[in-house]
Amino acid sequence: MTVPVIAICGIATDEASWQGMPVDAVLLPRGATIAAMADTMLPGLPTRFALAGHSMGGYVAQEIAARLPDRLAGLALISSSAMPDSAEQQAGRDAVIARAKDDYAGVTEGLARAMLSKSSRADPDIFALIHAMLIRCGGATFAEQQMAVRERIDYRPMLGAIGVPTCIIAGSEDRIIPSLRSEELAESISGATLTLIEQCGHVPQCEAPALTAAALSAWRTRLGD
Repeated sequence: MTVPVIAICGIATDEASWQGMPVDAVLLPRGATIAAMADTMLPGLPTRFALAGHSMGGYVAQEIAARLPDRLAGLALISSSAMPDSAEQQAGRDAVIARAKDDYAGVTEGLARAMLSKSSRADPDIFALIHAMLIRCGGATFAEQQMAVRERIDYRPMLGAIGVPTCIIAGSEDRIIPSLRSEELAESISGATLTLIEQCGHVPQCEAPALTAAALSAWRTRLGD
């Protein structure tokens, strides 16, 4: 029986960020904390499942993996990290939350550019896709997500216990979560594979869909191991 792959979205993204990817369902995290986001998802998860989390979705995936290790068949983390925010990063989130209250349109324009690599920013279709997702998110949900990520715990002590096939994907030009964080994940999780995509930013599913889908498909073939 094929193990279902559940995708979990990142900040201010939605189902459109997973279009064309080899996943079976897409979940949008909601909740005041990462733990609360996981709480809302647990009742709907099948008995056996694999998780593919993008950015913030990767934090939620790690939270669920720590709670349900016996039901987890695989883990894919895209443009994510196990580290908590530094004080400087928390201050940056506070600033963007405050700005979003008065000028969310301006925030979406700047964030859409920051999320993409140089070549992706120059592609009007990719930029429009990312910008539209940010607009659909809305300022209130965006602020809620930023606060949840701001207060997340350190997942690094839990990585050594992950014993399922794990796929790590990152863009070499990610300015939101540096690819170094993905390299650390791959080094900390036994047997994890790392796919580093050149000339790609924070959203590999949209910026390099063929390479991302190939990496996820290869990972899916390992879920029965």
